Amino acid sequence: LILDSDSNPGVGIKENSYLKGNPPSTNLIVHGHAMKNGEMFGELHLYSEETYGKEHSVIHFDSLYEEREYEVISVFYSKVYNVDENVFKYYNFFEAKNEAEFDDWYSNIKELALYDTGVEAVYGDEFITLSACAYQEKNGRFVVVGKRIK
Repeated sequence: LILDSDSNPGVGIKENSYLKGNPPSTNLIVHGHAMKNGEMFGELHLYSEETYGKEHSVIHFDSLYEEREYEVISVFYSKVYNVDENVFKYYNFFEAKNEAEFDDWYSNIKELALYDTGVEAVYGDEFITLSACAYQEKNGRFVVVGKRIK
Protein backbone atom coordinates (compact mmCIF):
# COMPACT_ATOMS: atom_id res chain seq x y z
CA LEU A 1 0.00 0.00 0.00
CA ILE A 2 1.21 3.47 -0.82
CA LEU A 3 -0.01 6.87 0.32
CA ASP A 4 -0.18 9.14 -2.73
CA SER A 5 2.71 11.61 -2.74
CA ASP A 6 0.21 14.49 -2.97
CA SER A 7 -1.52 13.34 0.22
CA ASN A 8 -0.40 14.93 3.47
CA PRO A 9 -1.19 12.75 6.51
CA GLY A 10 -0.59 15.71 8.83
CA VAL A 11 1.49 16.16 11.94
CA GLY A 12 -0.03 16.27 15.40
CA ILE A 13 -3.52 15.39 16.57
CA LYS A 14 -6.97 16.72 15.72
CA GLU A 15 -8.04 17.12 19.35
CA ASN A 16 -5.51 19.94 19.84
CA SER A 17 -6.15 21.47 16.40
CA TYR A 18 -2.77 20.17 15.18
CA LEU A 19 -1.02 22.67 17.45
CA LYS A 20 2.72 22.74 16.57
CA GLY A 21 1.94 20.55 13.58
CA ASN A 22 -0.19 20.74 10.47
CA PRO A 23 -3.56 19.26 9.53
CA PRO A 24 -3.87 16.49 6.96
CA SER A 25 -5.01 16.99 3.39
CA THR A 26 -8.75 17.13 2.89
CA ASN A 27 -8.43 13.74 1.18
CA LEU A 28 -5.76 11.08 1.68
CA ILE A 29 -5.47 8.68 -1.25
CA VAL A 30 -4.07 5.22 -0.58
CA HIS A 31 -3.18 3.12 -3.63
CA GLY A 32 -2.91 -0.64 -3.52
CA HIS A 33 -3.03 -3.74 -5.68
CA ALA A 34 -5.94 -6.14 -5.62
CA MET A 35 -3.83 -9.23 -4.96
CA LYS A 36 -5.52 -12.58 -5.67
CA ASN A 37 -4.24 -13.97 -2.36
CA GLY A 38 -6.16 -11.25 -0.49
CA GLU A 39 -3.12 -9.17 0.49
CA MET A 40 -2.97 -5.40 0.12
CA PHE A 41 -6.40 -4.45 -1.30
CA GLY A 42 -7.17 -7.98 -2.46
CA GLU A 43 -10.52 -7.94 -0.68
CA LEU A 44 -11.47 -4.31 -1.29
CA HIS A 45 -13.85 -5.41 -4.07
CA LEU A 46 -16.07 -6.98 -1.39
CA TYR A 47 -17.34 -3.42 -0.77
CA SER A 48 -19.13 -3.63 -4.11
CA GLU A 49 -21.80 -5.61 -2.25
CA GLU A 50 -24.00 -3.26 -0.22
CA THR A 51 -24.49 -5.74 2.61
CA TYR A 52 -20.72 -6.16 3.06
CA GLY A 53 -20.15 -2.40 2.84
CA LYS A 54 -22.69 -1.66 5.53
CA GLU A 55 -21.38 -4.43 7.80
CA HIS A 56 -17.79 -3.17 7.40
CA SER A 57 -18.47 0.56 7.22
CA VAL A 58 -15.51 1.80 9.30
CA ILE A 59 -12.01 2.16 7.87
CA HIS A 60 -9.15 2.31 10.39
CA PHE A 61 -6.06 4.36 9.49
CA ASP A 62 -3.20 4.99 11.88
CA SER A 63 -0.67 7.78 11.39
CA LEU A 64 2.41 8.35 13.50
CA TYR A 65 0.37 10.65 15.69
CA GLU A 66 -3.14 9.30 15.98
CA GLU A 67 -5.55 6.48 15.24
CA ARG A 68 -8.21 7.58 12.79
CA GLU A 69 -11.54 6.15 11.75
CA TYR A 70 -13.47 6.87 8.58
CA GLU A 71 -17.02 5.85 7.70
CA VAL A 72 -17.65 4.71 4.13
CA ILE A 73 -19.57 7.31 2.13
CA SER A 74 -19.09 6.06 -1.44
CA VAL A 75 -18.03 2.94 -3.32
CA PHE A 76 -17.57 3.04 -7.08
CA TYR A 77 -15.72 1.89 -10.19
CA SER A 78 -13.66 4.32 -12.23
CA LYS A 79 -10.49 4.30 -14.28
CA VAL A 80 -7.30 6.22 -14.89
CA TYR A 81 -8.02 8.62 -17.74
CA ASN A 82 -5.75 10.26 -20.28
CA VAL A 83 -4.43 13.62 -19.10
CA ASP A 84 -6.34 15.52 -21.80
CA GLU A 85 -9.73 13.89 -21.06
CA ASN A 86 -12.12 16.37 -19.48
CA VAL A 87 -13.82 14.00 -17.03
CA PHE A 88 -14.06 13.56 -13.28
CA LYS A 89 -10.77 12.16 -11.96
CA TYR A 90 -11.24 11.15 -8.33
CA TYR A 91 -7.46 10.69 -7.98
CA ASN A 92 -6.79 14.41 -8.47
CA PHE A 93 -8.65 15.59 -5.35
CA PHE A 94 -6.43 16.15 -2.32
CA GLU A 95 -7.35 19.57 -0.95
CA ALA A 96 -10.67 21.42 -1.06
CA LYS A 97 -9.48 24.98 -1.53
CA ASN A 98 -13.07 26.20 -1.41
CA GLU A 99 -16.62 24.93 -1.04
CA ALA A 100 -17.20 24.79 -4.81
CA GLU A 101 -14.25 22.40 -5.28
CA PHE A 102 -15.55 20.21 -2.48
CA ASP A 103 -19.11 20.25 -3.88
CA ASP A 104 -17.87 19.18 -7.34
CA TRP A 105 -15.86 16.26 -5.94
CA TYR A 106 -18.62 15.23 -3.52
CA SER A 107 -21.42 15.30 -6.09
CA ASN A 108 -19.31 13.17 -8.45
CA ILE A 109 -18.44 10.48 -5.89
CA LYS A 110 -22.09 10.28 -4.83
CA GLU A 111 -23.27 10.05 -8.46
CA LEU A 112 -20.81 7.21 -9.19
CA ALA A 113 -21.76 5.31 -6.01
CA LEU A 114 -22.87 1.72 -6.42
CA TYR A 115 -25.27 2.16 -3.49
CA ASP A 116 -26.34 4.75 -0.92
CA THR A 117 -24.35 4.29 2.30
CA GLY A 118 -26.60 6.71 4.15
CA VAL A 119 -23.54 8.74 5.18
CA GLU A 120 -23.38 12.41 4.19
CA ALA A 121 -20.48 14.88 4.27
CA VAL A 122 -20.01 18.65 4.30
CA TYR A 123 -17.29 21.07 3.35
CA GLY A 124 -14.59 20.94 6.02
CA ASP A 125 -14.78 17.16 6.61
CA GLU A 126 -11.69 14.98 6.10
CA PHE A 127 -11.62 11.91 3.85
CA ILE A 128 -9.66 8.82 2.88
CA THR A 129 -9.83 7.21 -0.56
CA LEU A 130 -8.76 3.60 -1.05
CA SER A 131 -7.97 2.88 -4.69
CA ALA A 132 -7.16 -0.52 -6.19
CA CYS A 133 -6.80 -1.91 -9.67
CA ALA A 134 -9.97 -3.42 -11.11
CA TYR A 135 -10.61 -5.16 -14.36
CA GLN A 136 -14.03 -3.91 -15.45
CA GLU A 137 -12.19 -2.01 -18.22
CA LYS A 138 -8.65 -1.04 -19.25
CA ASN A 139 -6.96 0.94 -16.46
CA GLY A 140 -9.96 0.24 -14.24
CA ARG A 141 -10.05 1.12 -10.55
CA PHE A 142 -12.25 0.17 -7.63
CA VAL A 143 -12.62 2.97 -5.09
CA VAL A 144 -13.86 3.23 -1.50
CA VAL A 145 -14.15 6.68 0.08
CA GLY A 146 -14.56 7.29 3.81
CA LYS A 147 -15.34 10.39 5.89
CA ARG A 148 -13.38 10.87 9.08
CA ILE A 149 -15.38 10.24 12.22
CA LYS A 150 -12.55 9.98 14.78
